[in-house]
Formats: sequence, C-alpha cells, structure tokens
Amino acid sequence: MHSTSVSSAAQRSLLLSPDKPRIDLILAAPRGFCAGVRRAIDAVRDALHKHGAPVYVRRAIVHNLEVVRSLEAEGAVFVEELDQVPPDAVVIFSAHGVAPSIAAEAESRKLTFYDAVCPLVAKVHREVERHQRDGRQLILIGHRGHPEIEGTLGHVKSVSAHVVKSVEEVERLPLSRDVPAAYAVQTTYSVDDAHAIVEALRERFTNLVGPASSDICYATTNRQAAVREIAARADAMIVVGEDFSSNACRLAEVAASHCPSVQLVAGPDGIDWTELPPTGTIGITAAASTPETSVQAVVSALGQRYDLRVEELGSLAESTVFKRMALA
Repeated sequence: MHSTSVSSAAQRSLLLSPDKPRIDLILAAPRGFCAGVRRAIDAVRDALHKHGAPVYVRRAIVHNLEVVRSLEAEGAVFVEELDQVPPDAVVIFSAHGVAPSIAAEAESRKLTFYDAVCPLVAKVHREVERHQRDGRQLILIGHRGHPEIEGTLGHVKSVSAHVVKSVEEVERLPLSRDVPAAYAVQTTYSVDDAHAIVEALRERFTNLVGPASSDICYATTNRQAAVREIAARADAMIVVGEDFSSNACRLAEVAASHCPSVQLVAGPDGIDWTELPPTGTIGITAAASTPETSVQAVVSALGQRYDLRVEELGSLAESTVFKRMALA
C-alpha cells in the first residue's frame, strides 16, 4: 500500500511539473563594455600593478557596482573627493571626466594622478573650450548633476553655460535669439531625445553651431539602435545595468517606447518574474558599463525557469579600441 501511495504521489508530481515553457531569448549585439570603459578599468589595474595597493579612485570609475567591487578586491579605494586621499597617494579620475580644477587640486596636493576620462568625453571638453574661446554661449544637452555634465561645466569659465534635457527647457533659455551660441551633448544621452532638442535649438537660435559629428558616443548609438530593433519584436525586455547609470537608463527608455514590459536590473536578483511572459520572446541588452558576467548571470537565471532558444541580433560589430593610458 505504501509503495503504491508513493508511486501515485510521484505520478501526480510529474503531472504538476510539466516541461519548462519555451522562450525565444534575443541578446543584443553589441552590448556591454565599450572601449572607454575598458580603458578606464585597465587604468586602475595598471596603476595597481605599477604602484601597488592602495590606489585611490575619485568617484566610481564607471557606473557599475560589480566593476567597483571587483576593483576594490584588487586594492582600489573609491572616494568622493580628493580630501579623502592621503598625501603622496596615487589617484585616478573616472571615465566621466572632471573639471580642470580637480586636476589642479591634485597637483597642489602633490598627488600622483591619472585622468581616465573617456577620449570621447575629452573630445566634448575640447569642443566646449573652442566655443568658449569664440565667445559663444554654451548649451549642454544632458542631465544636471551627472558627473560628465559636471566635468564639462568645469571647462566653462568666460561664457554662460546652460543645461537642457527637453524641448520645453530650450524654450525657457534666457538667451536672445541672435546671440552667438553653441551646443554639446552628453555622450550617453538618448539619440532620439538629443535629435529633437537640437532641432528645437536650431529653430530657437539664428547663430548656432554644434559638433562636426555627433557627441553621442558610438557605443551609446549602437546599443540604442540594437535595443530599438529587438524591443519591437519582444514581449518583454531586460536591460542589465545600474539604475544610476545614464546609458542604462537611456536603454530602458528606448526599449519602453517599443515594448510593453521593460525591466532595468543590475543582475538576476532584480528580476520581477511576474512581469515576464509565460512564453514568447524576451530581449536582453546591457549598458556600456555592464560586464558580460552580469548578462550571463541573468541568462542563467532565465534558463532555470525557461527552455531557452537563444539568438544574437545586431548588425554592427564594434572595432573601436582606445590605447591604454600611459602611466608616467
């Protein structure tokens, strides 16, 4: 009787545990680390190799906690400001760029410092300085308080600078229509939003100049384009990245304009499983500051619940490589 009872229970269990539902999983290509992020992370590791631990880093080297924790384990110490760095120490500035006053402070304190600014952010700094020399009032398209915008503002001394993030804010700018003006764009900004704001600026000002080519970096542009394509096919999208990462948030916004269900998660623990479809298609992408290990952790978690059929979708192969930073 007992063995029969166990057998019946096992059969019922099998009936209540059908095969995992099928999900088509589309991985965005490209996704994850860009050349500027790799260069910045390499800079910290190269400095540790050259100088030994600890090496101090002003602010998060890139906006990803997994990256920060990994570098901390290797001997990096992250601080908010230079007054937290002891005398004669080594300090690195983040990929987002800093104001010249930060480098001057480090120099006055006789710190050994390296600037891991992304070369594409440095390009924006040079543009802003050129417009300033020409006497043009500056308009920065981006998010107030973001370290890249704060660093860029630090390069503006002799003209006024205004930060806008919408067409409505363009209309409220306290500048005359014929004032000589110039604009620059945060490298991680939404491609679509930036386009709309630039058009509004062109209508608003009669003497306006901008960059010869887009300030929005290749990685931001490519990742947003891939998300746009995938989100149109997906029942749900997962963007792997931190909620304080600008490029991750922009990816989630782009996805949300094409897909009914979008989640921004740092890893599998952040997934809201109730928001995912029982079957169908899920798309995944990752911010330019997100390591591939985080993406694979999310894929592994999905594989525990679904029978996955995985494909990569994307038409652009990224070949951009920045030279490692020279450590004197």
